[in-house]
Amino acid sequence: MSEYQRYEFMTIDRPLTRAQLDEVNDLSSHIEASSTHAVIEYHWGDFKHNPIKVLRKYFDGFLYWANWGTPQLALRFPHAVLPADLLESYNFDNFVTFTQHPDYDILHIQAGEMESPDEMADYELGSLIALRDELMEGDLRSLYVLWLANQPMSKSYGTYDEDEDNEEEEDEDEYEDYEEEEDEEDEEESRLPRSKSNHNEDAESNPPPVPSAFGALTVAQQELAELFQVPNELVVAAAEHSTAAEPKTGDNFPAWIRLLSADRRTDFLLRLAQNEPGLSRLFVRELRELGLGKTLAPLPSGERVPYATLLAESKVAKAEIERERRRQEQLAHQRHLQDLYEYRDTYWRQVEREAQRGNSSGYDAATRLLIDLRESAEHFQASQEFQERFSTWIQSHLRRPALLKRLQGYKFTLPDMQR
Repeated sequence: MSEYQRYEFMTIDRPLTRAQLDEVNDLSSHIEASSTHAVIEYHWGDFKHNPIKVLRKYFDGFLYWANWGTPQLALRFPHAVLPADLLESYNFDNFVTFTQHPDYDILHIQAGEMESPDEMADYELGSLIALRDELMEGDLRSLYVLWLANQPMSKSYGTYDEDEDNEEEEDEDEYEDYEEEEDEEDEEESRLPRSKSNHNEDAESNPPPVPSAFGALTVAQQELAELFQVPNELVVAAAEHSTAAEPKTGDNFPAWIRLLSADRRTDFLLRLAQNEPGLSRLFVRELRELGLGKTLAPLPSGERVPYATLLAESKVAKAEIERERRRQEQLAHQRHLQDLYEYRDTYWRQVEREAQRGNSSGYDAATRLLIDLRESAEHFQASQEFQERFSTWIQSHLRRPALLKRLQGYKFTLPDMQR
């Protein structure tokens, strides 16, 4: 299998300017970019820039995957929209990091040496980007999905360079100005908090709480679970420990705005005029805290279940999922047999059309249909009717040896076998 790598970037809050788009187009000769989207594909070679730095400067989302595994997903957030201790409840090691910068904050997920899946799917950032809004709305189900993904990897994740995200690369000339800007920020960034798990923390003794509504993951959360290979039965097991989502309290923004001081209103208006990223979410959060009279805590307070417990329960869930899958397959097969029996005249005409094609694919299709018709007849105790109709039909096809050979292989009674 040949090498394949795909880098994808997206903007959400605002499109790229013409100047920014020109800079993005200069990042690679393999790039296809618009004002809101960029894709870079390699069948050999690598991207010569740090994709996290590219994300921070231009985009709101980044997805990387290759045909040997090792997916990465990163999201850019306006600074301070998410709490600095976002990952405090999770034993992520460095599978997931949350790094705060003066302008934007970056949530970075990198799978390291994750095994390549048996069948490689084509992942797209568009199906995952909704995670960004969900997290800013306080929905932490995606973080719990990632915690489930990390547990099998945590003991074999390997040594991680804590400065990897800040590692300076030998970029091309047109990107050096941005590298210099990064250097100037190093000292300031070193004073900003960066969430890291305590490596001595035991995930079994202090697992994160199961978020509410975990049994009803969003499409983006389901895609995240698939990308990082979280088994469905593990999600089902965790959902058994989840509570229903609490109804949202209605927002009374007109009344809450009056609670703001005049200076605070003026401050928000000035920042709005400057088009500050993420301002609307900061504004809404402050209004809710004022109106509800409390600081909104995004961390869930559900049941804490050790991973070993979930793993054991997932085995039971897997067996139940498999039983249900077989049951649904049996029901579908019975419906198919019913359809074959009720519309058998139509299917017999289709058998004739396929046989008349006189080629290999036509004979194969005719044989498959006859097998199905025979099984349907047996199911509805009409085998004699089927055999009589088959004996009549086959008479006009006795000079098709390739067809006869196929039918004989499936134990159809042919005329020369009736002597």
